[in-house]
Amino acid sequence: MKTTLILIFMIISATAFSQTATTVPTSTDTLFIVTYTTGPSWDLSKKPGEQLHFKEHSANLGAWRKQGLIKFGARYADKGIIFLSAASSAAARELILGDPAVSTKLFNADIQKLNPFYFGCIEKNP
Repeated sequence: MKTTLILIFMIISATAFSQTATTVPTSTDTLFIVTYTTGPSWDLSKKPGEQLHFKEHSANLGAWRKQGLIKFGARYADKGIIFLSAASSAAARELILGDPAVSTKLFNADIQKLNPFYFGCIEKNP
């Protein structure tokens, strides 16, 4: 009986750990910088909000931010960037390439591992 209870506890613990490890980012996750540029599907005659899959892309970015996956995002010149937390390069690629705006080439996304040498904090001014 005691052995059975220990075995059940081990199975439950292993299951909980494997689910947590694949879905919740931790401080040991790897950081990536994703640079977005307009792709071949971008229609120059339309405003950004009128582009096919643009709203889905914005919704994805918002969801990733709420999940804590996006650490920082910005636009500069004709590019956009996000600093993304993911467990691995493969996980980062799967997330970004699953965005319909990227998979349909509305945006090109360059995903690179980020190796910070100086850590700080960027906060929005009031």
